[in-house]
Amino acid sequence: MAATDRPPSAALLVEGKALLDTALAAGQVDVSYVSALSDVYDRYFRDRLAEYRAGAPIAATFALVAVGGYGRRELCPASDIDVLVVYGGEAPEDAPELARFLFFPLWDLGVDLGHGVRAIRECLDLARGDHQVLASFLDLRFLAGDPAVCEGLAAALGREVYPERAAAFVRWLESANEGRKATYGDAGAMLEPNLKNGLGGLRDAHQVRWLLALDAGRDGDARTLAEELDALARDVSFVMLARCHLHRLCGRKNDKLYFEFQERLAEAMGFGQRGDRAGVERFLAQLLRRMADIKALRLSAWPLLAGALGALDLAAPAVPVAAGVERAPEGLRFAPGLSDVAAMEAVFDLLHACATSGIPLSHGTLRRLRGLSEELARLADVSPRTGRRLFEGLGAVMLADASGLAMDAAMATGLLRAALPEFARVEDIVSFDIYHVHPVGRHSLEAVRLLAAMQAGDGDARCRKLLDGLPRPELVFWGALLHDVGKGLGGGHAEKGAELAEAMLKRLAAPPEARNAVATLVREHLLLPETATGRDLADPDVVARVASRLATVELLDMLTLIARCDGLATGPQAWTAWKETLVYDLAAKVRRVIEQGRLFGEGDARVMLATRDRLRETARGQMDPEALERALLAMPPRYLVVEAPETILSHLRLLAELDAAAAEERRMRPSQRQGGGGRDVVAVAHEALPGGEGFQVTVAGRHVRALFPTVTGALALHDLSILDADVFVWDDGVTILSLRTANPADVLYADEVFARVARAIRYALSGKLFLAYRLAQKRASLLSGPAVAGPRNPPVVSLDNRASDLFTVIEVACDDRVGLLYDIARTLHELRLETHLAKVMTPAGRVRDVFYVRGADGRRVEDAEQSREIKSALIHRLAEDLCTLR
Repeated sequence: MAATDRPPSAALLVEGKALLDTALAAGQVDVSYVSALSDVYDRYFRDRLAEYRAGAPIAATFALVAVGGYGRRELCPASDIDVLVVYGGEAPEDAPELARFLFFPLWDLGVDLGHGVRAIRECLDLARGDHQVLASFLDLRFLAGDPAVCEGLAAALGREVYPERAAAFVRWLESANEGRKATYGDAGAMLEPNLKNGLGGLRDAHQVRWLLALDAGRDGDARTLAEELDALARDVSFVMLARCHLHRLCGRKNDKLYFEFQERLAEAMGFGQRGDRAGVERFLAQLLRRMADIKALRLSAWPLLAGALGALDLAAPAVPVAAGVERAPEGLRFAPGLSDVAAMEAVFDLLHACATSGIPLSHGTLRRLRGLSEELARLADVSPRTGRRLFEGLGAVMLADASGLAMDAAMATGLLRAALPEFARVEDIVSFDIYHVHPVGRHSLEAVRLLAAMQAGDGDARCRKLLDGLPRPELVFWGALLHDVGKGLGGGHAEKGAELAEAMLKRLAAPPEARNAVATLVREHLLLPETATGRDLADPDVVARVASRLATVELLDMLTLIARCDGLATGPQAWTAWKETLVYDLAAKVRRVIEQGRLFGEGDARVMLATRDRLRETARGQMDPEALERALLAMPPRYLVVEAPETILSHLRLLAELDAAAAEERRMRPSQRQGGGGRDVVAVAHEALPGGEGFQVTVAGRHVRALFPTVTGALALHDLSILDADVFVWDDGVTILSLRTANPADVLYADEVFARVARAIRYALSGKLFLAYRLAQKRASLLSGPAVAGPRNPPVVSLDNRASDLFTVIEVACDDRVGLLYDIARTLHELRLETHLAKVMTPAGRVRDVFYVRGADGRRVEDAEQSREIKSALIHRLAEDLCTLR
């Protein structure tokens, strides 16, 4: 419909909505936008109905009513509009004509409209049979027409439907919440939350209000919850305003706060940089805190409201579970009449009962705990006995809390904040990336919960064995709780956190040996994962350095447990099966050093001799003995230590294929016999890894220039991510690349994909394929997919000559993109650096690549000027390509 053809009511609607949207974009309107937009639609329906009456009289009495979000007067920019034409009796013959008159202009404007024409009796029948319809009628609101019809519908619902369906409605909501958890997750603990349907989203607040509306004694419940309902209203207003801006920024209805919108939304909400904390991180911290509080209120008030509606028997007798603690129908609670002094003595019995039973605390108990927490913390400051009770009590609760309910309650009631103020400082800190799924507080509690679940028999068998063998298991739980307490203090969070942890535990009168152990766990909690993924585990010096920092097997085992739980609690990108294998491998080697004082079993020399002997035995009858001996002499020592004899033999077979191909090339091109042939020749093999964890790819070449960058470019061209790479350079000019890649897009056609990769490598080496050009085309193509969501960060490059006696270790951190590893490898080659090992980590779009390199003279890069040039060249190449992408 053209603007000139719109009826006056529709024209006013468009004008009113445009004014509101402009004001929202300019920051001139707050959450009152949602009610103001509802008023704009209200005026449309009243005016449109007046336009209809001006042309045709209406005989039957009816009411135009709003339901759902429109009924609540909570309209965001792209919300749908749910409206019913309700008749007191049967709908007359002209009812469809009235509906078309009212609704057609909205359809022409692209409004997402839910509508219906119903008699009151039909509305009652639908509400009885469909709880979704019943929920919408709980937000019933009169718009236009005869108010008596709307009042009659509301009265009939309250008299005939709500009392008989209330208990079933509660149970339906409980089932729906399980579905929400599975589909949308816990919004208050996610960095891409669903603002409406995630647990802690607006739907939680709707449910509390629905149950209050259904409760015949709701005035009493409302008074009981008055303080919480005021806080709920403030939290809902914040989330609702965020949802309004999200709709505006997306240009459509979307309730998931995707990463790409978060910075702009934070700015729209008025959050700017404050100190070293970005505005978006401050915004997310407040948003997630408010959503966690919304969820907590729903959970704590649910038994109270459900009981009032007959879905829970609140009259059932309470059962004592500990001194001063009993299990009641509404949850665990302090025994009636228990004084505050006695309640403080029973706090950890209460939380321990929650941890062991999985039964949540009652709403009244949570409220009382909030009042007791500050007094308990005050006593801990002046009484070593109280401090020790906090230390021991929290430790016992953490060990038993496999469900996480008890520690959640400790955080929600402020007990953790009061007892551990340093933890309160980091509780809501958010890292603006898509690597960390949770804020720091939630992440720390999840790490503790994973440990407790392990204690209860869940999780990895190796880690359960480590945990069972600890003489003081409570220490690893304290280490997991406090491992990130140093965040937000300007970097070096592990070292700063160790100092804070020691001071905190001293205040809690923890024994000195416990304080020292926990501080060490906090200081070293990144040692195993960072070393395992960023250093050469075949280097004895690497293992020896780790062992020297730990000294005891108990400390090693605790750090192994924290590494696993920290990684799993961080997010799916932080702890993969590959990373787990590396950490366990490193831990096993460090354990041997600590326990037996030796590296790699009987030492590198014996490993190499044993490998050579097994190769001679296995290759007997398959290879010429003299050729085998020449190959053995050419192999670098690290190759013989790292690779199994069977793998080396497969490489020798690959080299035989390569030599046969080179001979055939010389036969076909006689003029190029001198000098060993014309073009570079390589052999490529691939093999699926167990468990579908990707593919092992091996490339062998003799005297091949730029083999590593060529292979990385060819793999990138075919959408194959490299996860790990070993480069072995033999003394006779052989180069063996051993790479672990992700799976191709379609694993069923993996053989075809790797055949194309092999062809691309040969074409690139022979000048028939220009990889830099092809990859630039791929980046620019729409078919390459969208760029990784998240903040764009400048590349960071560091060079380290202390990590290895034989190599310079170059570490590169930057945003991921197509062909990134090729860009780095090509730059290193142009700088005449020989890459011997590459470790690749891509945690959700942020790459951390480590390269072990030597200079043209076969030694580490010791020259300071050359080191600066390497760093500058890499930053230039990466920043240059980043600008091209932008």
